[in-house]
Amino acid sequence: MKWPHLGNAIPQRIQPIRALIGRTVFKLTGWKLVGNLPNESKLVIVALPHSSNFDFILALSVIWGWGLKINFMAKHTLFKFPQGLFFRAVGGIPVDRRSAHGLVEKMTHEFNSRSSLILGIAPEGTRNSDGSLKAGFARIAKAASAPVVPIIVNYKTKTLTLGNLVSDLSDVDGIIEAVKAQGLGGHRRAPARL
Repeated sequence: MKWPHLGNAIPQRIQPIRALIGRTVFKLTGWKLVGNLPNESKLVIVALPHSSNFDFILALSVIWGWGLKINFMAKHTLFKFPQGLFFRAVGGIPVDRRSAHGLVEKMTHEFNSRSSLILGIAPEGTRNSDGSLKAGFARIAKAASAPVVPIIVNYKTKTLTLGNLVSDLSDVDGIIEAVKAQGLGGHRRAPARL
């Protein structure tokens, strides 16, 4: 598979060993990447559906293989010592889902204080979702004026498809519906969990 070109506005991290590891894992697992990221310095990337622990390995192989500099939000319990050191090193931001107070403001501040930021979020919030999307990603995108790109995970075809850019950020419900329209069609679950 030929990796799509990244535009110069997209935050990148040139690390040849990580790139080799990421591309090797991606190739050995038989996945394909379809589409490309828009050449934007600030984005909220939403990956769906989130149905397996393998999603993280898959995401990390793409991030490293493509050379992306990305941050992602994950449940705070993953950040306990010692594994927390790893999750922080690869761009993780701990989130206590029991108390989302101030999260939108915190992430908006991060977007406003940086010249570039790609934030990855699993908008279902859990692997056991009924397909509904939590509104946090849309609230962050709207408050930070950061367009949204869905990445659709299809375990049947082993394909990651980059969806269309959602740039109308005027309405939280509209953002959610635009993402749902691209990402919830017929491939809800992974065949098995790790």
